[in-house]
Amino acid sequence: MSEPTSEQLPTLPSELTPEWLSSKLGHKIVSIENTRNIWGTGSKLFYTITYSDETTSGRPTHVCIKGVFDPKMAESQPWTLSLAQRESEFFSKIAPSLENMIFPKGWWSGSDEKQGIAIMEDLTQSGCTFAPEVAAYPYEKVMNGVEQLAGLHAQYWGQSQEDHPWIWNNYDPAMKFMCTPWDTVVRLPGRPKLPDYLMDGAKCNEALDRYYAERNPRFRTLLHGDTHIGNIYFTAEGKIGFLDWSAFHFGSCFHDIVYHMTAMLSIEDRRNHEMEILDHYLETLHRLGGPKFDRHNDPEVMIEYRRSFMTNVIWLIVPDGLQSKERVEVLCERTVATYDDHKVIDVILGQPKPVAADVSA
Repeated sequence: MSEPTSEQLPTLPSELTPEWLSSKLGHKIVSIENTRNIWGTGSKLFYTITYSDETTSGRPTHVCIKGVFDPKMAESQPWTLSLAQRESEFFSKIAPSLENMIFPKGWWSGSDEKQGIAIMEDLTQSGCTFAPEVAAYPYEKVMNGVEQLAGLHAQYWGQSQEDHPWIWNNYDPAMKFMCTPWDTVVRLPGRPKLPDYLMDGAKCNEALDRYYAERNPRFRTLLHGDTHIGNIYFTAEGKIGFLDWSAFHFGSCFHDIVYHMTAMLSIEDRRNHEMEILDHYLETLHRLGGPKFDRHNDPEVMIEYRRSFMTNVIWLIVPDGLQSKERVEVLCERTVATYDDHKVIDVILGQPKPVAADVSA
């Protein structure tokens, strides 16, 4: 796999030629067949490969090439470029040494000023399956999901952007930007109905700002950042793997946990099993080399856990068209339930303001 490159990378599907792919995979390719495409903020183009000889051992015959291949998308939503570049950096700089976590195998990745490309395995060819737009899974599935996240978190525990300057936080600014027109967005026709206290944009934005500014550095690690139901897959053995590594950044570990849990579980199952899931995460984190936390005797654990549900804010204000209406409606309902149950806004705003907030967490 390559480090990000200075060469001009393909920005159109027609530029993904056998010659170009040969140069990246290190084997002569005589033909490629585009079998299907998934268009979006990061487009996924799927190819079947035929090599010049019959030996395929150790070579991919089916690949997914992910990048920005829609010029109209690139022009109208230029921020998609940074997401593609970030994902290519994951496969070149993080994936090769990442342990105790399931994610797609990468064959090559690179970026330039106009593109970010990751050549990955075609998961469907490995018997993997994907979650529908909306589903509720048994809590045992989520237990497996938080095991995977504990693997990532333990490996990078206590580290920060100071240790990895290239991992700049692209997540917080994006969320704050989308939440700025809160009062208008939540009142648009057809939006999910929110309780009165979540219709107060000024208060909710203050809570979001304080959540980001006052995260407890005791819980800082590298996050996947976007662990909702649309960014997972199931292996042939039924284990969870994580997709779409365009939002990784340093933050509070519980961000990944509560975001995943809220998206995957029904409201009833989340209420019945969330402490069991949290305990399993904490135990796995410690087993894999992270610190040992006791939520019963360390009040900071539960305060940070409850505050972290603020990360679900995206489902309250997600712009139309970014996610399906069906998914937004269901995950908004699940998010509101977490805000009600954990008094998220009150917990954040009720904490004394620190003298010097940790803005790098």
